[in-house]
Amino acid sequence: MLMKLLNNYLPSLTLKNTKVHLAQHNGHEHPMDVYLEGRFDKWQSWQTKKNFECKYVIGLLEIPGTRKWLLAGVYDSLKINRKVPTRNGFDYIYDYSRLPEFEELVGRLVLHYKKSRANYIYLKTCAPTMVVSSILEKPMTVGRFPGFKDLDVSHRELKIIVKQGLESWQTALSSVAGVYLISDRIKGEEQLYVGSATGTGGLWDRWSNYANSGHGGNTRIRDLHTKRGKDFAENFRFSILEIADKHTGKEEMMLKEIHWKRRLLTRDSGLNGN
Repeated sequence: MLMKLLNNYLPSLTLKNTKVHLAQHNGHEHPMDVYLEGRFDKWQSWQTKKNFECKYVIGLLEIPGTRKWLLAGVYDSLKINRKVPTRNGFDYIYDYSRLPEFEELVGRLVLHYKKSRANYIYLKTCAPTMVVSSILEKPMTVGRFPGFKDLDVSHRELKIIVKQGLESWQTALSSVAGVYLISDRIKGEEQLYVGSATGTGGLWDRWSNYANSGHGGNTRIRDLHTKRGKDFAENFRFSILEIADKHTGKEEMMLKEIHWKRRLLTRDSGLNGN
């Protein structure tokens, strides 16, 4: 079914002349974050080996926590633009072109595939077990603000929202004060943190701090940074427990925060230090 779908868009694409790039975390960034920020094509062009010696390349993004992959693009005109000297030899920067035939599937086509160790494989190797999982109605994106009640956003998504200054999110979060919850979902260490936000910038200003630093200046969360390293916030999720008018005084907001700390036991078995 996969080859039939691909050949409907481009008959010249074959099992033997096409490579698949299974893009995963490179130790610095996750390709899904890069894609949502609009930087994937440039990010992919920098390779540590001559990985694109073929006619076509299909770029697939790992959907975190699944065996599913999102289509980022199909490319041709693959040529090395320049070589960059490194300690271990060279890195290679490619020039390539996105094939317009596949643009309506970019960000929408989701494939299921159990990956082996290799990140660059010929289509003939993976096609027999690579299955079309779904075609999304719209290209994958962070989306519009879902409402305070349904808000449950990962730290990865929050970074994108803040970096792009997504209007619906900024408008909503900057309009209110509130008490928020950070859930650390790392397996075996599930912990909670309760905080509050006041002032003219409301929740938007406070969460922007978390987007940029991961810890927001909180002592026990900073301890996680020391313990786990730079990806310490990778499994954080953010939600809202209670919203309030921005003119609510700090003392009243502190009482609301204390109420939720007691209710959720975040001082005794969570990440609140006071």
